[in-house]
Amino acid sequence: MKKTFTKVVKSVSKVRPLLGHVHYTNERIELTDSHVAIIEELKTPLEDGFDILINLEGVPSVAHYPELKRLVPTDNKNIFVIDIPILEAITKINKKESYIKLESDGTISGQKVGEFEQLDGFKYIAFNPKYVLWLLEYAKESGQKEHIKIELNDNAVMPAVVHFEQPETLNTFIITPVRL
Repeated sequence: MKKTFTKVVKSVSKVRPLLGHVHYTNERIELTDSHVAIIEELKTPLEDGFDILINLEGVPSVAHYPELKRLVPTDNKNIFVIDIPILEAITKINKKESYIKLESDGTISGQKVGEFEQLDGFKYIAFNPKYVLWLLEYAKESGQKEHIKIELNDNAVMPAVVHFEQPETLNTFIITPVRL
């Protein structure tokens, strides 16, 4: 299991213990802690259908897991190409802060962290540094070392999305912003 999976599942609060599981089906693997979500969708679903929740101890559950695919925004018009090493350095410096804020000029705290490939009405968005570090860790686990494209809405409260294509899966990382 990827290190990021373990961090997300372990971070689930006692208030929502159902989220402290990894959801496996014949089509996808998914998990969330309500702040981030990871969906790894198989390009070719397995023939035998199954639907199971397993916690970190390997104990299955029969509870109904939330439908995470519906959380993936389809109308994010802004595409930002992140320089992973620079964003990682800026985020680590600010990891004790309650948020880091990406401005429309591609900066966080005055430091350029990437370029907009497409910009349409975007002003800013803020994220918890912990979740940004999880995104960057997941990007590295997915083979992305230098750059990733993050899809942003022009509304600062809508989730941001990063897609990673792997040989056998299409992976999606969703990160919810901090409201300012």
